[in-house]
Amino acid sequence: MVSTDADFIFFMSSSGHCSLDCTYCIINPIVKHQLSLTIADINYLLDTVGGKSALLFSGKGDFFTGYRKGENLLSNLLERNVDVALDINGVIIQEFPSLPDHKVEKIKHINLTMHYTQILNKNALSIWKENAKTLIKRQKWESFLMNTIMSPAEEDFWEEALSFYEENIFKETGQSIVLIRDTLNWEPSFEAKLDSLRNQFSYLVSETREVNFAKMFEDGSDVLCPAGKEYFRVWNDGKIEGCPYISELTDCGNAKIRTFSPRKSLFRCNQPRYCDCSHIKRLGKMRDSNSRLMESM
Repeated sequence: MVSTDADFIFFMSSSGHCSLDCTYCIINPIVKHQLSLTIADINYLLDTVGGKSALLFSGKGDFFTGYRKGENLLSNLLERNVDVALDINGVIIQEFPSLPDHKVEKIKHINLTMHYTQILNKNALSIWKENAKTLIKRQKWESFLMNTIMSPAEEDFWEEALSFYEENIFKETGQSIVLIRDTLNWEPSFEAKLDSLRNQFSYLVSETREVNFAKMFEDGSDVLCPAGKEYFRVWNDGKIEGCPYISELTDCGNAKIRTFSPRKSLFRCNQPRYCDCSHIKRLGKMRDSNSRLMESM
Protein backbone atom coordinates (compact mmCIF):
# COMPACT_ATOMS: atom_id res chain seq x y z
CA MET A 1 0.00 0.00 0.00
CA VAL A 2 1.57 3.28 -1.07
CA SER A 3 -0.99 5.81 0.16
CA THR A 4 -4.37 6.08 1.84
CA ASP A 5 -6.80 8.78 2.88
CA ALA A 6 -7.89 6.65 5.83
CA ASP A 7 -8.23 8.26 9.24
CA PHE A 8 -7.06 5.13 11.08
CA ILE A 9 -4.58 2.37 10.24
CA PHE A 10 -4.73 -1.14 11.67
CA PHE A 11 -1.82 -3.54 11.13
CA MET A 12 -3.63 -6.79 11.73
CA SER A 13 -2.04 -10.11 12.59
CA SER A 14 -5.54 -11.48 12.28
CA SER A 15 -4.79 -15.16 11.73
CA GLY A 16 -3.58 -17.63 14.35
CA HIS A 17 -2.62 -20.28 11.81
CA CYS A 18 -0.26 -20.71 8.86
CA SER A 19 -0.54 -23.56 6.39
CA LEU A 20 3.23 -23.58 5.74
CA ASP A 21 6.33 -24.38 7.82
CA CYS A 22 9.07 -22.28 6.23
CA THR A 23 12.55 -22.79 7.67
CA TYR A 24 13.25 -19.05 7.49
CA CYS A 25 10.02 -17.86 9.12
CA ILE A 26 10.59 -15.00 11.57
CA ILE A 27 7.73 -16.36 13.71
CA ASN A 28 9.22 -18.94 16.07
CA PRO A 29 7.51 -21.24 16.70
CA ILE A 30 5.39 -21.02 13.56
CA VAL A 31 1.83 -20.23 14.57
CA LYS A 32 -0.56 -23.19 14.40
CA HIS A 33 -4.24 -23.53 15.37
CA GLN A 34 -4.40 -20.46 17.60
CA LEU A 35 -7.21 -17.93 17.92
CA SER A 36 -7.99 -15.73 14.93
CA LEU A 37 -9.90 -12.47 14.72
CA THR A 38 -13.51 -12.74 13.62
CA ILE A 39 -15.56 -10.32 11.55
CA ALA A 40 -17.28 -9.25 14.78
CA ASP A 41 -13.89 -8.43 16.37
CA ILE A 42 -12.82 -6.33 13.41
CA ASN A 43 -16.22 -4.64 13.10
CA TYR A 44 -15.92 -3.62 16.76
CA LEU A 45 -12.73 -1.72 15.97
CA LEU A 46 -14.16 -0.10 12.85
CA ASP A 47 -17.36 0.92 14.65
CA THR A 48 -15.39 2.37 17.57
CA VAL A 49 -13.14 4.65 15.51
CA GLY A 50 -15.68 5.56 12.82
CA GLY A 51 -14.50 7.20 9.60
CA LYS A 52 -12.34 5.36 7.10
CA SER A 53 -9.75 2.75 8.11
CA ALA A 54 -6.84 1.08 6.34
CA LEU A 55 -6.44 -2.59 7.26
CA LEU A 56 -3.00 -4.09 6.67
CA PHE A 57 -3.22 -7.87 7.06
CA SER A 58 0.13 -9.50 7.81
CA GLY A 59 1.99 -10.75 10.87
CA LYS A 60 1.71 -14.20 12.43
CA GLY A 61 -0.46 -16.55 10.37
CA ASP A 62 -1.65 -16.33 6.79
CA PHE A 63 -4.74 -14.12 6.44
CA PHE A 64 -6.82 -16.55 4.40
CA THR A 65 -6.19 -19.53 6.69
CA GLY A 66 -7.62 -17.64 9.66
CA TYR A 67 -11.22 -18.31 8.68
CA ARG A 68 -13.39 -20.78 6.75
CA LYS A 69 -14.40 -19.96 3.18
CA GLY A 70 -18.10 -19.87 4.05
CA GLU A 71 -17.50 -17.05 6.54
CA ASN A 72 -16.66 -14.67 3.66
CA LEU A 73 -14.60 -12.54 6.05
CA LEU A 74 -12.78 -10.61 3.31
CA SER A 75 -15.96 -10.03 1.34
CA ASN A 76 -17.78 -8.76 4.43
CA LEU A 77 -14.91 -6.44 5.35
CA LEU A 78 -14.90 -4.93 1.88
CA GLU A 79 -18.46 -3.76 2.44
CA ARG A 80 -17.08 -1.34 5.04
CA ASN A 81 -15.39 2.04 4.49
CA VAL A 82 -11.89 0.56 4.26
CA ASP A 83 -8.72 0.21 2.23
CA VAL A 84 -7.12 -3.24 2.48
CA ALA A 85 -3.59 -4.58 2.03
CA LEU A 86 -2.86 -8.33 2.05
CA ASP A 87 0.44 -10.10 2.76
CA ILE A 88 -0.25 -13.73 1.82
CA ASN A 89 1.36 -17.01 0.75
CA GLY A 90 -1.22 -17.83 -1.94
CA VAL A 91 -1.94 -21.45 -1.00
CA ILE A 92 -5.51 -20.58 0.03
CA ILE A 93 -7.42 -17.54 -1.23
CA GLN A 94 -10.92 -18.45 -0.01
CA GLU A 95 -13.67 -16.32 -1.60
CA PHE A 96 -11.31 -13.97 -3.44
CA PRO A 97 -12.00 -15.35 -6.97
CA SER A 98 -15.73 -14.58 -6.61
CA LEU A 99 -15.36 -11.01 -5.32
CA PRO A 100 -17.12 -8.41 -7.49
CA ASP A 101 -14.93 -5.74 -9.07
CA HIS A 102 -16.13 -2.94 -6.79
CA LYS A 103 -14.82 -4.88 -3.79
CA VAL A 104 -11.54 -5.84 -5.44
CA GLU A 105 -10.94 -2.12 -6.03
CA LYS A 106 -10.77 -1.59 -2.25
CA ILE A 107 -7.72 -3.86 -2.09
CA LYS A 108 -4.89 -1.37 -2.55
CA HIS A 109 -1.88 -3.68 -2.22
CA ILE A 110 -1.06 -7.37 -2.31
CA ASN A 111 2.26 -8.89 -1.28
CA LEU A 112 2.28 -12.47 -2.58
CA THR A 113 5.24 -14.64 -1.59
CA MET A 114 6.19 -17.83 -3.38
CA HIS A 115 7.54 -20.14 -0.66
CA TYR A 116 8.67 -22.67 -3.23
CA THR A 117 10.03 -25.54 -1.14
CA GLN A 118 6.98 -25.50 1.11
CA ILE A 119 4.42 -25.57 -1.69
CA LEU A 120 6.51 -28.31 -3.31
CA ASN A 121 6.67 -30.41 -0.14
CA LYS A 122 2.96 -29.97 0.55
CA ASN A 123 1.99 -30.94 -3.02
CA ALA A 124 0.46 -27.50 -3.51
CA LEU A 125 2.30 -26.37 -6.66
CA SER A 126 -0.77 -26.76 -8.87
CA ILE A 127 -3.18 -24.87 -6.61
CA TRP A 128 -0.60 -22.17 -5.85
CA LYS A 129 0.06 -21.38 -9.49
CA GLU A 130 -3.68 -21.15 -10.25
CA ASN A 131 -4.24 -18.89 -7.23
CA ALA A 132 -1.27 -16.73 -8.20
CA LYS A 133 -2.58 -16.29 -11.76
CA THR A 134 -6.05 -15.44 -10.40
CA LEU A 135 -4.59 -12.71 -8.20
CA ILE A 136 -2.38 -11.32 -10.96
CA LYS A 137 -5.13 -11.24 -13.56
CA ARG A 138 -7.55 -9.41 -11.24
CA GLN A 139 -5.12 -6.61 -10.41
CA LYS A 140 -6.97 -3.39 -9.65
CA TRP A 141 -4.78 -2.30 -6.75
CA GLU A 142 -2.18 0.45 -6.63
CA SER A 143 0.71 -1.95 -6.08
CA PHE A 144 1.41 -5.67 -6.34
CA LEU A 145 4.56 -7.33 -5.04
CA MET A 146 5.36 -10.85 -6.16
CA ASN A 147 8.39 -12.10 -4.29
CA THR A 148 10.31 -15.13 -3.14
CA ILE A 149 12.71 -15.53 -0.23
CA MET A 150 16.33 -16.34 -1.10
CA SER A 151 17.28 -18.14 2.08
CA PRO A 152 20.66 -19.86 2.60
CA ALA A 153 18.76 -22.75 4.17
CA GLU A 154 17.18 -23.47 0.79
CA GLU A 155 20.02 -22.55 -1.56
CA ASP A 156 19.76 -25.86 -3.43
CA PHE A 157 16.24 -24.93 -4.61
CA TRP A 158 16.85 -21.33 -5.76
CA GLU A 159 17.27 -22.12 -9.46
CA GLU A 160 14.46 -24.70 -9.44
CA ALA A 161 12.11 -22.16 -7.85
CA LEU A 162 12.81 -19.51 -10.47
CA SER A 163 12.47 -22.06 -13.29
CA PHE A 164 9.08 -23.08 -11.89
CA TYR A 165 8.02 -19.43 -11.73
CA GLU A 166 9.19 -18.78 -15.29
CA GLU A 167 7.32 -21.73 -16.75
CA ASN A 168 4.10 -21.47 -14.75
CA ILE A 169 3.59 -17.76 -14.02
CA PHE A 170 5.86 -15.46 -16.00
CA LYS A 171 5.26 -16.97 -19.44
CA GLU A 172 1.50 -16.54 -19.09
CA THR A 173 1.20 -13.32 -17.12
CA GLY A 174 4.46 -11.42 -17.62
CA GLN A 175 4.50 -10.68 -13.88
CA SER A 176 8.04 -10.08 -12.67
CA ILE A 177 9.31 -11.26 -9.30
CA VAL A 178 11.39 -9.64 -6.54
CA LEU A 179 14.10 -11.64 -4.79
CA ILE A 180 14.15 -11.00 -1.03
CA ARG A 181 17.60 -11.66 0.42
CA ASP A 182 17.32 -13.47 3.77
CA THR A 183 20.45 -12.16 5.48
CA LEU A 184 20.50 -14.76 8.28
CA ASN A 185 23.73 -16.78 7.96
CA TRP A 186 24.48 -14.99 4.69
CA GLU A 187 27.98 -15.61 3.29
CA PRO A 188 29.83 -14.20 0.23
CA SER A 189 29.28 -17.42 -1.70
CA PHE A 190 25.53 -16.90 -1.48
CA GLU A 191 25.87 -13.40 -2.93
CA ALA A 192 27.82 -14.76 -5.87
CA LYS A 193 25.16 -17.40 -6.58
CA LEU A 194 22.39 -14.83 -6.22
CA ASP A 195 24.12 -12.55 -8.71
CA SER A 196 24.46 -15.44 -11.15
CA LEU A 197 20.77 -16.33 -10.90
CA ARG A 198 19.72 -12.71 -11.17
CA ASN A 199 21.62 -12.52 -14.46
CA GLN A 200 20.31 -15.87 -15.68
CA PHE A 201 16.69 -14.83 -15.02
CA SER A 202 17.12 -11.10 -15.63
CA TYR A 203 14.01 -10.91 -17.82
CA LEU A 204 11.73 -11.97 -14.97
CA VAL A 205 13.56 -10.67 -11.87
CA SER A 206 12.72 -7.00 -11.30
CA GLU A 207 15.05 -6.40 -8.35
CA THR A 208 16.75 -7.83 -5.28
CA ARG A 209 15.93 -6.50 -1.84
CA GLU A 210 16.73 -7.03 1.78
CA VAL A 211 14.54 -5.84 4.61
CA ASN A 212 16.02 -2.81 6.39
CA PHE A 213 13.37 -0.73 8.12
CA ALA A 214 15.85 1.42 10.01
CA LYS A 215 17.31 2.79 6.76
CA MET A 216 14.15 4.83 6.22
CA PHE A 217 15.01 6.81 9.35
CA GLU A 218 18.79 6.93 9.17
CA ASP A 219 18.91 10.71 9.69
CA GLY A 220 18.20 9.92 13.36
CA SER A 221 15.68 12.72 13.94
CA ASP A 222 12.77 12.54 16.36
CA VAL A 223 9.33 11.91 14.93
CA LEU A 224 5.77 12.55 16.01
CA CYS A 225 4.12 9.18 15.62
CA PRO A 226 0.40 8.37 15.44
CA ALA A 227 0.94 4.96 17.09
CA GLY A 228 -1.73 4.45 19.73
CA LYS A 229 -3.77 7.36 18.38
CA GLU A 230 -4.41 6.59 14.71
CA TYR A 231 -2.19 3.54 14.13
CA PHE A 232 -2.63 0.21 15.90
CA ARG A 233 -1.22 -3.30 15.75
CA VAL A 234 -3.95 -5.87 16.44
CA TRP A 235 -2.98 -9.45 17.25
CA ASN A 236 -4.86 -12.65 16.51
CA ASP A 237 -5.83 -13.02 20.20
CA GLY A 238 -7.44 -9.56 20.15
CA LYS A 239 -4.67 -7.60 21.90
CA ILE A 240 -4.39 -4.02 20.61
CA GLU A 241 -1.08 -2.13 20.73
CA GLY A 242 -0.08 1.27 19.49
CA CYS A 243 3.48 0.02 19.16
CA PRO A 244 4.86 -3.34 20.37
CA TYR A 245 8.31 -1.83 20.99
CA ILE A 246 7.49 1.20 23.18
CA SER A 247 6.24 0.32 26.66
CA GLU A 248 3.97 3.38 26.95
CA LEU A 249 2.11 2.28 23.80
CA THR A 250 1.70 -1.46 24.30
CA ASP A 251 -1.74 -1.54 25.93
CA CYS A 252 -4.65 -0.06 23.98
CA GLY A 253 -7.21 -2.75 24.74
CA ASN A 254 -8.44 -6.05 23.37
CA ALA A 255 -10.87 -6.49 20.49
CA LYS A 256 -12.12 -9.86 21.73
CA ILE A 257 -13.26 -8.47 25.09
CA ARG A 258 -14.41 -5.22 23.44
CA THR A 259 -12.02 -2.76 25.09
CA PHE A 260 -10.24 -0.06 23.09
CA SER A 261 -8.63 3.15 24.38
CA PRO A 262 -6.78 5.22 21.76
CA ARG A 263 -4.37 7.96 22.85
CA LYS A 264 -5.38 11.61 22.62
CA SER A 265 -2.12 12.91 21.16
CA LEU A 266 0.79 11.98 18.90
CA PHE A 267 3.79 10.25 20.51
CA ARG A 268 7.26 11.81 20.28
CA CYS A 269 9.68 8.98 19.43
CA ASN A 270 13.47 8.97 19.04
CA GLN A 271 13.83 5.34 17.93
CA PRO A 272 11.91 4.88 14.66
CA ARG A 273 13.43 1.76 13.13
CA TYR A 274 10.79 -0.97 13.10
CA CYS A 275 8.40 -2.41 10.51
CA ASP A 276 5.47 -0.50 12.02
CA CYS A 277 7.44 2.74 11.62
CA SER A 278 7.96 1.97 7.93
CA HIS A 279 4.24 1.27 7.39
CA ILE A 280 3.30 4.58 9.01
CA LYS A 281 5.80 6.53 6.94
CA ARG A 282 4.92 4.83 3.65
CA LEU A 283 1.27 5.63 4.28
CA GLY A 284 2.14 9.31 4.73
CA LYS A 285 1.15 9.45 8.41
CA MET A 286 4.53 10.08 10.08
CA ARG A 287 5.39 13.65 11.15
CA ASP A 288 8.79 15.15 11.84
CA SER A 289 9.58 16.89 15.11
CA ASN A 290 8.15 20.15 13.71
CA SER A 291 4.82 18.41 13.08
CA ARG A 292 5.17 18.31 9.29
CA LEU A 293 4.18 15.18 7.43
CA MET A 294 7.26 13.26 6.32
CA GLU A 295 7.67 12.19 2.71
CA SER A 296 6.74 8.57 2.06
CA MET A 297 8.95 6.19 0.11
